[in-house]
Amino acid sequence: MIKQGVRGDRAQTRPAATAAVLFLTLVGGCGNLTSGGFGEVEVVLTPDAVEGLAQAARMALSTGPGADSPMASAGPVTDAPAARGGPAATEGTAIEGILTVWVRSFVRRGGEDWEELTDGFQRLTLSLQDPEPADVARRSLPEGSYEAVRTVFTRVHAQVIRGLDVNGEPVTGLIRVDLGPEGTLTVVDPVSFEVRERETVRLALEMQSRVWLRLVDAVQRRVAGDEFRQVFRVRLRPRG
Repeated sequence: MIKQGVRGDRAQTRPAATAAVLFLTLVGGCGNLTSGGFGEVEVVLTPDAVEGLAQAARMALSTGPGADSPMASAGPVTDAPAARGGPAATEGTAIEGILTVWVRSFVRRGGEDWEELTDGFQRLTLSLQDPEPADVARRSLPEGSYEAVRTVFTRVHAQVIRGLDVNGEPVTGLIRVDLGPEGTLTVVDPVSFEVRERETVRLALEMQSRVWLRLVDAVQRRVAGDEFRQVFRVRLRPRG
């Protein structure tokens, strides 16, 4: 009778042991799925390519009241490359004024859904002649290879004070980018980058304002959305 009782106890413990092994296996498997680290993605917005702004500032110094200052003779600056086949980003001198942008930023990896980096639309105001970038977003993302950046605008306009000439005529005042009947313009850039654990990837949204402002219809004070889209670009900045 005692032996039969022992057998019965063992028989009852077998399903429990099997369930415990299965539970540990599942937990181990789930741990492997979530064991990847996280890095950080930082997004900034500049009114132009940084190189172009630096050159324009030096040109202004070389022709302005401080032309004899040491900064005016700081040496040549390499021209920024043309954007998407458009005119050179360093064309012309500095344009003075204020740029206002409403923007959202997204990234994608491996054909997955777009992941938003911003917290809804961000309203940014920048000086057209100031190379200092404005912060757009900073977010932690899982490690991995990312393949594209999507930028969505609902407002882009510039209040120009001076420095903008179109066909030899000065243009000042409010200039808007035509975002179409829906009031939204989206640009997708195939920018590839790698997010690594505890490292920061830096993305710059370069507005190239000194290029598209010169494409303005001086009568309507508007720039076509397609022309703006052709010169806007996203650049992967060096890790620092």
